[in-house]
Amino acid sequence: MLYKISHTSAKPSHYNEEAKHYDAFTEKNSKPINHLIENILKKYKVKTVLDLTCGTGSQVFWLAKRGYQVIGSDINSSMLKIAKSKARKEKLDVKFLKGDMRSIKVGKFDAVISIFNAVGHLTKIDFEKAMQNIHENLKDDGLYIFDIFNLSYLIKDNYITNLTFDRQEITGNMTIREIQYSTIDKDGILASYTTFFVQTGSTKAKISRSAQTLQVYTAEQLREMLHRNGFKVLRQCGIDGSRFAKNKTDRIVTIAKKQ
Repeated sequence: MLYKISHTSAKPSHYNEEAKHYDAFTEKNSKPINHLIENILKKYKVKTVLDLTCGTGSQVFWLAKRGYQVIGSDINSSMLKIAKSKARKEKLDVKFLKGDMRSIKVGKFDAVISIFNAVGHLTKIDFEKAMQNIHENLKDDGLYIFDIFNLSYLIKDNYITNLTFDRQEITGNMTIREIQYSTIDKDGILASYTTFFVQTGSTKAKISRSAQTLQVYTAEQLREMLHRNGFKVLRQCGIDGSRFAKNKTDRIVTIAKKQ
């Protein structure tokens, strides 16, 4: 069923609450796309990388440990605080900056990345602003690599229900359970509703609820937007590098080159 949902670009405070539990579920799920990004960077002989939506630093640390010169940037202070703490613990000399992907100017890089559906937090207009800014942060022929849910997949039959999950992680004496379901409308606005249960030891679980929206796209829409903003699409695929299939690939990874 398709619903009509409103969507605005996320505010800097959007992930303040989720930040402290973000790594519990996301870190182990990042390996397939981290491997893919590394393979892409090797193929195109990339040395310098700007992660414009670094969050708690999964891609930044993965690449830094493999010899890439990486700078991480994010709009959320809570996420950056965790990333900086992890860098200190691992004794990694990595630079993290607070900045908006639509406007921050960091320098000229071989590649810019924005992973885990990060661009979906922007409206279509703001995503095009971000593309223009990314263009300015890239060297000539530099790469922009990002992922986003595939609208063609989500509106096919009842595939939106494949995003529903109930997962639990135990860290020390803390148990974290996350339950989420989503809806989608014909304009590509994905709404997700989440309940968190956090229990420490044998104490009563603390329950919190949240909702968020994402703007998702078809592969064709992404190609058109990138072309308008000075990019040539080199490849689109799944997060594990598999061949893109319009109605079967759930998340699209796009590799585009600055023109």
